Amino acid sequence: MRLSIQGLGIIFYSPFAAEHIRKGEDYLNKRYLKPEDVVPHILAGTVVGFGTGSPGTFELRFRAGYPSDDELESHDCKLRLGLEVRDETLCVRDLYDLLRWQRRCPDGQRLTLADGYYHVTLVSSAPPSGILGDDQVIDVYLNPLSTMPSLKYDGVPMLCE
Repeated sequence: MRLSIQGLGIIFYSPFAAEHIRKGEDYLNKRYLKPEDVVPHILAGTVVGFGTGSPGTFELRFRAGYPSDDELESHDCKLRLGLEVRDETLCVRDLYDLLRWQRRCPDGQRLTLADGYYHVTLVSSAPPSGILGDDQVIDVYLNPLSTMPSLKYDGVPMLCE
């Protein structure tokens, strides 16, 4: 999935988790900008955002399971999140979509997944240009779990620190 973003992050969510956001609402500035607003979503696996460190174009490659130890060691950027999927739908969007919310998830930004909880492992490195977001590849590993994974975050999760 190629995703061009204007914001500084990406959100994952299943549509049930965004039903409370009104069409056209500036949810980002009202309810998803401060760490104390973001963290409950991250811990519950609802609207799961992470910082990319830059706007740009990202290629997200979705995979099942967990990355190997060798793959983890070979990448500079690593992040582990949790996610709840319902109605077999996962949406992937620009964080800035939360500035003026539209409920419809674009066709090319939806995945069909079995309902349930997932451990999400993101691995990436700076692209050859050295500029984050310059056709940067992010491998997204999705491992099903029986319950929401226990996570600990004090602020917005960042892929590349």
